[in-house]
Amino acid sequence: MSITPDQLRSDYRKRRALLDERVLQDNARDLHHRVADEQVYQSAQHVAAYIAIKGEIDVRPIIDSGASAGKQFYLPVLRGEQMFFAPWSPGQALQKRGFGLLEPEVPEQQWCEPAALDLVLTPLVVFDASCNRIGQGGGYYDKTFAFRQGTSRRPFLMGVAHDCQRYDHLSAQEWDVPLDAVITECTRYGDSADH
Repeated sequence: MSITPDQLRSDYRKRRALLDERVLQDNARDLHHRVADEQVYQSAQHVAAYIAIKGEIDVRPIIDSGASAGKQFYLPVLRGEQMFFAPWSPGQALQKRGFGLLEPEVPEQQWCEPAALDLVLTPLVVFDASCNRIGQGGGYYDKTFAFRQGTSRRPFLMGVAHDCQRYDHLSAQEWDVPLDAVITECTRYGDSADH
């Protein structure tokens, strides 16, 4: 009997929740160094990220150093079945919304179109070495970046996770939008970012 995506999601959420605070901090630091070495990150000006919840790998060190270097960061904003990206800088207020996400208080007119982003640091629950992912279950990233199923290679979708979130093999569904790479605290999976 094969394990279902919902079972994997549940098991790996539990696995992630067992990571202690020291490991979470160390992994965030190590992830920051790995992402900072990526050419696609170095050249990106408009970067979507997220505020970690429920044991997700923390990308705040990436946001803090990138914002200091002049990069513009955006956080996901959920409205109904759709996900948008609102500009955010460290220190700006955040409000807790659906799924426990922390969202910027920014007028819609300032939100960024997904196709205008250079890089998306994509959270996930489970991934495999082929850069397939299982997310929280809402399908927001797949719906938002469905336009990438065609010829578009922008933005670059970089999954970020703890290495303990890797599974042997995930079966991709027709609606899944594949990641270009997955970076963990110790490894990089996927093709070269130079395309």
